[in-house]
Amino acid sequence: MPARRRPIRSLLPALLMGPLLGVLPATLHAACDTNRPWAPVVELYTSQGCSSCPPADAWLGSLDAAAQKRQVVPLAFHVDYWDHLGWRDPFAQAAHSERQRRLSRAEGGSVVYTPQVRVAGEDFRQWRSPDAVRSALARRIPASAGAVALSAEIGGDTLHAGASGELAHGSVGYLAVYERHLDSQIAAGENAGRHLAHDYVVRRWIGPLQPDAAGRVTVRQDIALEPGWKAAGLGIALVQADAASGAARLAASTPACVPGAAPGR
Repeated sequence: MPARRRPIRSLLPALLMGPLLGVLPATLHAACDTNRPWAPVVELYTSQGCSSCPPADAWLGSLDAAAQKRQVVPLAFHVDYWDHLGWRDPFAQAAHSERQRRLSRAEGGSVVYTPQVRVAGEDFRQWRSPDAVRSALARRIPASAGAVALSAEIGGDTLHAGASGELAHGSVGYLAVYERHLDSQIAAGENAGRHLAHDYVVRRWIGPLQPDAAGRVTVRQDIALEPGWKAAGLGIALVQADAASGAARLAASTPACVPGAAPGR
């Protein structure tokens, strides 16, 4: 059985942190196009079937203030290896479990656990400490790494996504589709009877995307919305990861434009 971290008794407060690189899909409205800086990635590996995970889920959501300042890109990967305990996590994917195992193997490990936090690709067990989190993110914010061109628009039952950015040597890209402000009433398993909230949940993980000769990766993708996805909560992120290990270092993200809705932050 995978190891679990011990639950914490209180939630952490919100973190207080102090030219286009490619041609995006021509069908997208200009208001949905934006430039974003590269920022450190914070990955959370979690499961609704794990009683230790809800505090970490809430903590990831508390990074929203820093995310809106473009100082971090949070992403939650729900794994499926707790589903056998009587509750199937509706956000879990086997591919997320395999990604976590791959990262562990690349570090010479053999055990995966939840909740696990990774900051800029590295295992980070001090996420309960606001000071440690601020310090870890500050050290990994690139001084000068260009900008990423992003575009995301909901058209009918399709998310039209585009991204273009220059990668560091030895890196590949991934396109993440995430959804915000999700919740579930848990009827069985370790969290039976609890109402759980989730944020920045990875719905689709596309890649690896190979850069061109100039080191730039460009992706255009029309993604059919799946049942249960809420268009108003969707967004995309272009993620920069080590080609060898898959460790995610930097990313840039934007919420999707929804026709008739106010622009996202």
